[in-house]
Amino acid sequence: MKRPFFKVALTYCVYTKNTMNTVEKAFSIFAILFAIGLTAAFWAIPELRQVKLLFPISLLGIVINIALMFIVLRDILYRRFGTPMAKFIWLGVILLFWPAILYYLPRHGFQPRQ
Repeated sequence: MKRPFFKVALTYCVYTKNTMNTVEKAFSIFAILFAIGLTAAFWAIPELRQVKLLFPISLLGIVINIALMFIVLRDILYRRFGTPMAKFIWLGVILLFWPAILYYLPRHGFQPRQ
């Protein structure tokens, strides 16, 4: 009996603890580019600021960024840092200041875990 794709994908995402897998890395880059592109589009194209367009696009942005936060927080929790408090400092910084993800991902997130 074949296992459903969703169950296989979920098992793969949950049990790969060595590093962020390729899908998570690609999604992280996509989410950051989406946020930058959405901000630039709202700034450059005033027609997008209408409620009928703004609401669904913003909801999509929220869903994408919640998934990004899940991926990054999961990576922080599975990673070993030099000091025990570093994990909690990174958790606090990223939860309080979203753009810290832009610094965290190249420095730690895309590197293999020890």
